[in-house]
Amino acid sequence: MTLMLPVMPTNWLMGALVFAVVLLMPTVVYFAGHSALRRFPKLFNALHWLFGAYLIYLIVAGVATLLIS
Repeated sequence: MTLMLPVMPTNWLMGALVFAVVLLMPTVVYFAGHSALRRFPKLFNALHWLFGAYLIYLIVAGVATLLIS
C-alpha cells in the first residue's frame, strides 16, 4: 500500500483527472474510432473487442483493489 501512495489522488481535482484518464478518454477514443472505422468491418470488430477487453480489465482491477485493500 505504501508503494501506491505517490500515485493516489490527494484531492477531488486529482481524483477527477484520474477518472477522466481511466474512463472518459478511452470512451472518446472509442466513439471517434467507431465513426471512423464503420467502413472497415474487421477493424470495426477489433475496436469492439479491444474496448470490451479494456472494460473487463477495469472491472477486474477495481474489484481486486476493493477486495485486497
